[in-house]
Amino acid sequence: MEIVATYVPPSGADSAALTAELARPPAGATAVELRADLLPPGVDLGPLVAASPLPVVLTLRSRSEGGRGPDEPEPRRLFFERAVGLPVLAFDLEAARDLDLVDRLLSRDRVILSVHPPEVPARLEAQALSLLGRGTMLVKLAPAVEDLGGVLEVLRVARALGRGPAGGRAVVLATGEAGRAVRLLGPRLAARVAYAAWEPGRAAAPGQYTAEELTAFVGDPAPLGRVFAVLGRPAGRSLSPRMHNAAYRALGLPDVFVPLEVRDEGELCRLLQPAGLGGVEEVGLRAGGFAVTMPWKEAALGRCSVVAPRAARARAVNTVLPRSGKVLGDCTDIDGITRSLLAAGVGLAGARGLVLGTGGSARAAVVGLQAAGCEVAVAGRDGGKVAAVARELGASSITPSEAGRCSIAVNATPAGTDGAPSELLESLRLAPGAAVVDLPYGPLPTRLQELAEGRGWTYIGGRQVLLWQGVAQFAAMTGMAPPVGAMAAALGLAGERP
Repeated sequence: MEIVATYVPPSGADSAALTAELARPPAGATAVELRADLLPPGVDLGPLVAASPLPVVLTLRSRSEGGRGPDEPEPRRLFFERAVGLPVLAFDLEAARDLDLVDRLLSRDRVILSVHPPEVPARLEAQALSLLGRGTMLVKLAPAVEDLGGVLEVLRVARALGRGPAGGRAVVLATGEAGRAVRLLGPRLAARVAYAAWEPGRAAAPGQYTAEELTAFVGDPAPLGRVFAVLGRPAGRSLSPRMHNAAYRALGLPDVFVPLEVRDEGELCRLLQPAGLGGVEEVGLRAGGFAVTMPWKEAALGRCSVVAPRAARARAVNTVLPRSGKVLGDCTDIDGITRSLLAAGVGLAGARGLVLGTGGSARAAVVGLQAAGCEVAVAGRDGGKVAAVARELGASSITPSEAGRCSIAVNATPAGTDGAPSELLESLRLAPGAAVVDLPYGPLPTRLQELAEGRGWTYIGGRQVLLWQGVAQFAAMTGMAPPVGAMAAALGLAGERP
């Protein structure tokens, strides 16, 4: 797979700084896209092109197509006339503005014809075929997508183009957070080319992955196997794709795990169908299974025709398997909570546990701890909801300050994810030496982690829970023994073993 890293210069950088950065492209990149429209005015392109050790694609993205360059034909023509002698691999020309420059100014074997429509056009495939007929080096389709329908249509076009004689020249991606799935699947369906962010936080377009992520997620762009996905809102920054794709690569599976933004229950219903009938199959791909995250765990339960008893009791599903004539549902969040505690050496049988929260993840925690032999209490901000969940699941309801006899606590709320103080967490009182489990995870220490360090509690983070629920999920989805070490390494967890 070819990975083109798009260079987005830092604010205020001078020519020397630009040259120094271009001399060190991201690891994994095979080419550099130099966005002339993002560079400081008047900068000399020659030294910048010369600085790159990788082939360069020179682009002047117009304002109409999401850049800062001119829309008018004349300044665009003058730019490319001045740039034609530069030793670059290719020039990115916009089909809507620069088509007359092909052959007249730039030879077609050095041209990437691109389109960046603000939504998926009704005739995207026909437009692509027309542009491919021009015989340029590549044709790049990069529509913006906002919903599942747009994602599926772009994937359908990518698959159709990839099966045609010119499919190896059709680069297909989609911009926007909802377009992340296309960025991962496009190189497996059409041209084996992907565009990457220069580094984290410096993406040229929403939803763009880094070169490291593309390499880890996509792997060898051999013929595509099954498509797995995490469904949520948001889903784009879930670590599940990193974990599951690492497992596929470790076992040599041709499958891909992607994030899919699901805006409403109608989109959820379109995906969660028996094998051969769901949205993924509509576009000619094979759905292997779905991980379900917030806010759809409870709604997903209603889409499953066969539900594991523990998931039915928790009234939440996070693992959905499309099968012939049926949809299977389970809740491996339960495994994530109990196995992460056991892996930390925490005894469960006969222990007293507290669960903070009343949603699907909280109910899963209650069910899991009870099945492991714990006496469980529930606490939260809404006393009415706490009492209802406790009554439904045979638990008690208390306040966090009344949990002094509890040796285990599970935070199944978003409280403290960003490290900010939380009344719910600050008031938590537990037995000496207690263990606390955080379901949220993020780049920074959570507030519960900080409290655990100050109060002498054993802390188990959300990534550990994600790992162990993912291990159970992988086994259910694939029927294979999970490569725990590879999955743990993908999450930055060293030394985790079954």
